[in-house]
Amino acid sequence: MSWFTGKKKVLNFLIPVLVALIFFSLSTHTARRAAWYESALLNLLTPFDTVVAVISGFTGSVWSGYVGLVGTEKENKRLKAVNAALEGRLNVAEEIRQENERLRSLLDYKNSVPYGTVLAKVIANDPRSEFRSVTIDKGYKDGVDVLMPVIGPKGLVGRVGLVSSRTAQVLLITDPNSAVDVVIQRSRARGLLVGAARKTEIKAGSIFLTRLEYLRRVSDVKEDDVVVTSGFDQIYPAGIPIGTLHDVISSRYGVFQEADVVPFEDFVSTQEVIVLLKNPDLAAGEGS
Repeated sequence: MSWFTGKKKVLNFLIPVLVALIFFSLSTHTARRAAWYESALLNLLTPFDTVVAVISGFTGSVWSGYVGLVGTEKENKRLKAVNAALEGRLNVAEEIRQENERLRSLLDYKNSVPYGTVLAKVIANDPRSEFRSVTIDKGYKDGVDVLMPVIGPKGLVGRVGLVSSRTAQVLLITDPNSAVDVVIQRSRARGLLVGAARKTEIKAGSIFLTRLEYLRRVSDVKEDDVVVTSGFDQIYPAGIPIGTLHDVISSRYGVFQEADVVPFEDFVSTQEVIVLLKNPDLAAGEGS
């Protein structure tokens, strides 16, 4: 018991001295080699410092990553909104460009005919209907009257049928009730173009065909010949392009041959037309 008491007295003396030395060494800033007791203390504390540093670094990295992801998500949303707005503007610009091209084609034709014209927009088009017709936004208050020719950017569309004060129905050349006196542009062979209202896949997408009849069997016609109006029916001026010949059929014993005609105009997608302010009755009177 006395031995333990003696050891206790020694420890009570050494511990305060050891603490004082450590404090003194830690508060000294001169460059020197660490004493043995300093090395022992540093070796004891280093693992704890390392663990604290690793945990602190990991927490900082996670936080920085979270903040970075939040910022990136906000930036992505902003960029998506900007991209959608730019795509909308491009679509509007492309629509305007295409409309300008169509109107330029109509203006070129308008300047080549000796008649007054009215520019009209197609406001109704039902390709499923039995009678092929479209409605335009011009009527008799705009000078539009029955039988007046209607032309699209690529060629003949039809003629005016029913007219109201501000709108008019246009009978398309694909309607079974339509008939146009035509000639083959190359050979001047004459025939009658009638509406067939039949769909085909000759060109890209489904289109409607018309039918060329009463071609003499000896007429010089061939595939892809261009068909234009003759002007002899006193309704359509001469020279309006209509379409091209396809599938010419010549009977060995018959008097006439027939052919399909692929119209230049796509009647399903036609949006603007011009009406020729030509009175067929006056034209007939002038020719007599």
